[in-house]
Amino acid sequence: MNMLTKQTRINIKNASKVLGVEEADILERASVFYLDAIQKDIELKKEFAFWDYLSDEALAKSRL
Repeated sequence: MNMLTKQTRINIKNASKVLGVEEADILERASVFYLDAIQKDIELKKEFAFWDYLSDEALAKSRL
C-alpha cells in the first residue's frame, strides 16, 4: 500500500537525484523529523493542560 501522493513521490524522487541520496534515506529522515515534531507538540500540549489545571486549582483555592 502506497500512502504517498503522486506529487510527493515525484518530489522525493527529484530530491533524491539532486541531493544524491537514496529515496529511502529521504523518507527515513523525514519520518524521524516528523515524529520528533509530533512528540514535541504533544509534550507542549500536555504542559499547557497541566498549567491550566494548576491555574484553575489556584483560582478555586483563592475563592475559599
